[in-house]
Amino acid sequence: MQVEEKDSDKRASERLNLSLQISLYDQDGKTINVSATGIYFEVLTDDVQAFSPGTTIPIQITADTAIPGLSKRKIKLNGNGIIIRNSIKSVTSHGIQLCVAVEFKEKLNISDYLT
Repeated sequence: MQVEEKDSDKRASERLNLSLQISLYDQDGKTINVSATGIYFEVLTDDVQAFSPGTTIPIQITADTAIPGLSKRKIKLNGNGIIIRNSIKSVTSHGIQLCVAVEFKEKLNISDYLT
């Protein structure tokens, strides 16, 4: 009998190691990596339960764009995602630094960032 091992590095979408500003609930965080199907980010929180696996959360990602010959501008990506997993990175006097993996269930909406 031959056993085929699943390669844990094979993903549905390529991941890019990018640090982008992310807003969720009333908290801000930074992405660790992003893909077409999800994000992995860090957030400082006092409410770990808000980031429990299976929870649907609203997400807003802010990014700068640069197109040669045009001025830079900010864009935002909005949508919802389902938390797949989380892990505590550290506990500080300011809160719990939590790493969270989120899968998008539908495409994100893109728009100009208006302050």
